[in-house]
Amino acid sequence: MKKILVIGPHPDDLEFGCGGSLIKFSRKKFDITIYVATKGEAGADWKIRVKEQEKSAGLIGAKIIWGSFKDTQVSFNRELIEEIESVIKKVKPNLIIVNYHNDTHQDHVAVSKATITAARYANNVIFYETPTSIDFSPNIFFDITENINLKIRLLKSHFSQLNKTRVENLSIIESAKSTAVFRGYQARVKYAEAFMAQRILLNLICLEK
Repeated sequence: MKKILVIGPHPDDLEFGCGGSLIKFSRKKFDITIYVATKGEAGADWKIRVKEQEKSAGLIGAKIIWGSFKDTQVSFNRELIEEIESVIKKVKPNLIIVNYHNDTHQDHVAVSKATITAARYANNVIFYETPTSIDFSPNIFFDITENINLKIRLLKSHFSQLNKTRVENLSIIESAKSTAVFRGYQARVKYAEAFMAQRILLNLICLEK
């Protein structure tokens, strides 16, 4: 069985970036593990956010490993690198998916950079985008047209975060769907998720089959 490790700084980051792809991988019987570095306590009560993430992971069919770090207090340091390294050693993934490191949120930057170091011996490492990514120029696209409604359902699982885009009258659902339309247009499909490769083997194509 192929194994996928998805890394997110906070609950709901990975659903925005690659939720539709994860659903498709899950339906193909891939073993998916989610590592979330924090419990998102700066955005809402951490108990609520944990329940929201657990609900979303259940819909994906993924296991969760919770990190030991505090929301908005994640630093790029040895402790973070070693924790992510330990998760990689435990999961032994064929593919690692993590948020892109050029970002306006300090936790996102730290988690992504730590993953690059922790995954230095991994064959396949790709980045997903978040609403706070900067200069994200994708070179990999994944068609999620058949899964767009389930992707939205994953995001709705994070009910406490739906209207926290910091943009007036814009929900995270609208943002995610607009992003999927734009990336889909770039990929010449209706809806897509986009990724950038840190390192990838061509036989990764076999993952979808």
